[in-house]
Amino acid sequence: MATTTTAFSHLIAPGLRKVFFDRLKKWDEEYSKITTVLTSKRAYEEELTTAGLGAFQRKDQGKPVIYDDPTEGEVQRYTHVAMALGFRVTREMWDDDLYGIMRKISSSLAYAAQQTVELEYGGFLDDVFTGATYTGADGKALCATDHVLVAGGTYANEPAVQGDLGIGTLRATMERMERVVNERGLPRRMQLKRLIITPTYQWIAEEIIGSAQKPYTADNEINVMGNKGLSFMVSHYMSDDDMWIALSDKEEADLKFFWKQRPVFENADDFDTKDAKFTGYMRFSFGFTDWRGADGSSGGG
Repeated sequence: MATTTTAFSHLIAPGLRKVFFDRLKKWDEEYSKITTVLTSKRAYEEELTTAGLGAFQRKDQGKPVIYDDPTEGEVQRYTHVAMALGFRVTREMWDDDLYGIMRKISSSLAYAAQQTVELEYGGFLDDVFTGATYTGADGKALCATDHVLVAGGTYANEPAVQGDLGIGTLRATMERMERVVNERGLPRRMQLKRLIITPTYQWIAEEIIGSAQKPYTADNEINVMGNKGLSFMVSHYMSDDDMWIALSDKEEADLKFFWKQRPVFENADDFDTKDAKFTGYMRFSFGFTDWRGADGSSGGG
């Protein structure tokens, strides 16, 4: 369905002082600051998890060496999805538009593409504690209390009881991350580096990380969180105000985003109707394979 002069009759009549349109201020990307951005040349990408060797075993004198075997894990597939949007306007509407609004609408496809990527990845962030849509190679959400290890047992990278961001909950998260183990139960020794929070938590995060003294106390204790090299980033696309995600270094945390086709924009005129047609198209996938390097809480609310 094309936009016609009937739909925008005011734009073809002189006399309007101003026509309001979205002011398309360019905001910095958020998703690329959280995840590792990669390029794909395939219809999908696959990753295989493996469990290496366990710890050395005691060897008694005259006894043979104990042999161990690496173990093949699960395959994680990233299937790219295509996203597209178009806009169509009649030749008459294009020619008679006195205020250039039709040209601005066609240019807003780029903004729509940018925001679509952010919203899609924001949906992934909303899902990291439930795993309703996105799961890792072990079939669990990014943050769970029961990640099964090849060597036996489980490991939790979220608290048993969810809680809001604070000194106590952040300290517990740091301790869990520093105690994380690999599939054979050997220490991985990761460190918390980044917090992904909603606008609601930015003031609390600033107090916890930036205060010289311990926040919310009257005895001027030293704020030990202030020298841990932590940083925080506000995500404007997570829908749950109470949730917060803790991540290790970007290179360690296994969050990834594959671009199969970055946004491309095309335009053409329809030969029969003379309508002007504008389209945008992109294709990508995202998610994670390994849960290590992530922690956090869905909040106490």
